[in-house]
Amino acid sequence: MQRTRAELEAMSHDDLVHRVLELQDLLREGLAVRHTLHAVLNALLAAKDDEVARYADATDADLDPAGQELKRAWAAARHAVSNPLGAAKARHEL
Repeated sequence: MQRTRAELEAMSHDDLVHRVLELQDLLREGLAVRHTLHAVLNALLAAKDDEVARYADATDADLDPAGQELKRAWAAARHAVSNPLGAAKARHEL
């Protein structure tokens, strides 16, 4: 799918236009998936509002290892909803 600069320069104008249109379609599909996932995460966070708040307010010392894991998971979900790009970058850096 990826092409080198030399390969792109060797492509005809029609092929390049076709390639750009394909990439636009891929981007549109990706954005639709991201929008859907964002909506699902928002609904999940709203449905579990009490649990999310309880774990957000708890200190690590107050939680067992499973509780600490849940605290991190809820924090990651909140981060993904509030700042999807930042969450993706943070996840990539791990």
